[in-house]
Amino acid sequence: MLYDFTCSEHGACEPYGLVMDSSGNLYGVTTSGGGGRCSCGTAYELSPAGGGNWKEYTLHHFGARSGDGGFAGGVLVVGTSGALYGETGGGGATGYGTVYRLTPKAGGHWQETILHNFANDAGGAGPGGGLAMDKSGNFYGVTGSGGDPKCGCGVVFKLAPSKKGKWTYTVLHRFTGYDGAQPGAQLIFDKKGNLYGTAITGGPNGYGVAFELTP
Repeated sequence: MLYDFTCSEHGACEPYGLVMDSSGNLYGVTTSGGGGRCSCGTAYELSPAGGGNWKEYTLHHFGARSGDGGFAGGVLVVGTSGALYGETGGGGATGYGTVYRLTPKAGGHWQETILHNFANDAGGAGPGGGLAMDKSGNFYGVTGSGGDPKCGCGVVFKLAPSKKGKWTYTVLHRFTGYDGAQPGAQLIFDKKGNLYGTAITGGPNGYGVAFELTP
């Protein structure tokens, strides 16, 4: 056992999957705990401390300020500059989740930047599962709800860096139920740039689908 989550006043709980950087440090998120205004979870680092021990560092308390995301989930992505990218299923400017970046600063501090706020409209709501990044630095993900107004079954989206630090959000597909609903797992690529994923409900039998999106 590397670390025991406590879910106490200052401890976090309900951790998701881990990602490792080139130095062997582990990064992850918790969906709850961490104290603060709402105990909305944390982003954390686990680093080797010698003798087989590991040290936990909290990088960010979600919900610690107005407009921040909450209830983080999925697997983080380590960017080329060492920044971490992830999603929250709630919170943000509208309460329907965010895509965010955590950037390392001097003194061991990390700065959070919200890249996109979801609004429970045609653009989707409640992202989950984690992001997938292509070679150009674009991110791809899914939401479990929002999208098609008759279904609210979720979307597949792309978030691309643009000028002056801005990001462009594009919906690649809106689920309508028969083709799947409530996607919630991380997407993967093949060598041709096709995207693959799963939706946990919907489909002809109502019990979910595996799907491919072709550019």
